[in-house]
Amino acid sequence: MNYAFLAYLGDIDLALFHAINSFCGQNPILDNVMSQLGSSQLKGLALMSTFGVLWFQRTMTQDRQRETLLLVLLAVVISLVMARGLAAVLPFRLRPMFTSGIGYRTPFLKFGADLEDWSSFPSDNATFVFVLTTGFWLVSRWWGVLWTCFSIMAMISRVYFGFHYPGDVFAGALIGIGVTIAINNEFMHTRIAASIVAVERRAPAIFYGLLFPLIYEISTIFGFTRGILHGILHLYVFGG
Repeated sequence: MNYAFLAYLGDIDLALFHAINSFCGQNPILDNVMSQLGSSQLKGLALMSTFGVLWFQRTMTQDRQRETLLLVLLAVVISLVMARGLAAVLPFRLRPMFTSGIGYRTPFLKFGADLEDWSSFPSDNATFVFVLTTGFWLVSRWWGVLWTCFSIMAMISRVYFGFHYPGDVFAGALIGIGVTIAINNEFMHTRIAASIVAVERRAPAIFYGLLFPLIYEISTIFGFTRGILHGILHLYVFGG
């Protein structure tokens, strides 16, 4: 029964993938639009602009709002580690774009993305954007709605081009949402986030000098850090 249920879920996952991917490669303008919606540059710009607006917004609860925003950054780190850990221990899942015999439609565009031989399940991009969506929702319902729309379109783009199956995206989203809600509690606010916010008042130059690079690195899903670790791994483990 369990195997039959898993097979049924797999059939639904593949059917949803075909429903989205069937539009791929039909129109170069649509391909370009979808490419921009899923680009890391757009996600980074959206993160930095939204974070900046909410951080410097004058409200009666500004300190609490800033605490929540800092916990969102922490949730990004924790959830991405969890997603990568699951990808490492669960059976490897080949990305749709590299899987033969499933009826994948190729786009007009040529991608040079370095996917680092990572499993498709779960989607770290979905984990990333839904951490931000959940966190911004906790701060502002209006920004939460905007980010919900943006995140859905960005993840449809990932499925559209065959980077992920819908199930990969759904699992990543659950991780991001769950971690963000879990760490947004009174203990984390009082013991961690409030102490960091206090540093901003005592030493703003040092605080923002560290915060801005951190936000940039998070906006790229730690692209620079991953590049360094990837190089070290190949140098010392694989001998260059």
